[in-house]
Amino acid sequence: MQGETKQSFKKGDVLMREGDPGDCAYVIESGNVEILVQRDDTLVQIGTRGAGSILGEMAIIDDKPRTATVRALDDCEALRISRQDFSRRAENADPVLKMVLHVVMTRYRDLIGRSRLLRFPHEEAGHTEQHENMNELHDLALSTLKIHNELKTAIAENQLALFYQPIVDLQKMKIKGFEALMRWQHPEKGLIPPSVFIPVAEESGLIQQMTVWALGEACRSAQKIQKAAGEDITDGDPLFISVNFSVRDFSDGNAHEKIKEILSENGSSAEQIHLEITETLLMEAPEQAKASLEECRKSGINVSIDDFGSGYSSLNYLHYFPIDTLKIDQSFVRAMHTHPASRVLITSIIGIARNLNMCVIAEGIESAEDAKLIRDLGCEQGQGYWFAKPFPLEDALTFVGSWQAPDF
Repeated sequence: MQGETKQSFKKGDVLMREGDPGDCAYVIESGNVEILVQRDDTLVQIGTRGAGSILGEMAIIDDKPRTATVRALDDCEALRISRQDFSRRAENADPVLKMVLHVVMTRYRDLIGRSRLLRFPHEEAGHTEQHENMNELHDLALSTLKIHNELKTAIAENQLALFYQPIVDLQKMKIKGFEALMRWQHPEKGLIPPSVFIPVAEESGLIQQMTVWALGEACRSAQKIQKAAGEDITDGDPLFISVNFSVRDFSDGNAHEKIKEILSENGSSAEQIHLEITETLLMEAPEQAKASLEECRKSGINVSIDDFGSGYSSLNYLHYFPIDTLKIDQSFVRAMHTHPASRVLITSIIGIARNLNMCVIAEGIESAEDAKLIRDLGCEQGQGYWFAKPFPLEDALTFVGSWQAPDF
């Protein structure tokens, strides 16, 4: 069993036994447990732990036996962390961090051994007094584990949804397409913002499963939206839906095969789907990204760079990678009225894109003044709250069916 999963224990159940090999750790979510060690054929309690405690963490660092027995004092709920999941996370860590972690854990294991020889009680759960910064780190780690666990449930129980924000041709004021934005409708917490769960999904690897779902959902939605829109709305061109992809989605080198397979399964044409990626992907996995993106482009799939200008913004990758569209970061659009440098940068981006035969989309258009200025600067397309906030599919169908170009 991989990853974090929730498990229930009844009063008296043993979570782990001293001397047994260990392949996981536990984070107690509710209830209490006792820590026991063997003393002359007798189990002696040396401590108790409650909600928020982590137990058996050494088992996910090495293959050595458990140093204590943990038994439920009452009914408990716990998150199980497997060694496989921890190892994968550790492998993705910075090399210096991995080195420090290894040294610290080796010393920690040595301390446990020396403490037991001196018959000082010590349990795997760790010290009861911790530095304030360690408490903060503990809370952050526990929060991440909870989000990960709940996110897996969200995927299984269809709690995820796509919201759609229109992308508009600024010259003709026709709808060109939509960006699909993932949302999580938690049954108890309500709508959870992507800024909370997307980083957890990327770190844990769940993002790959979520992207596969999002792409299939976008394919089905593209056909419904196209059917709801008349030619006078779209200027006769097929509408597209732009789907966000992350570094993780290209990690196995066959992303293009998965993409083509999903399009085929849903009867979608390549021109109906755009891949939206970030500069981070191009910097962190350049060779894998290039190979997959080139295959996607051969199939007729448009490739967009999201938030252009907010990251590395290296001009080298504009000719190295197969890119069709640049999306100007909204920070430039917001500043262009008061900062001449932002207007210069926007004009430069538009000029570069035009010379490279790329399309340009301005993000963050929130007023008629924004739309007019960005259009006058030569930008072809735009998206932002002035046109519409992201909305569910049902609202998107209504939107394209009753579109009236705003005046500016």
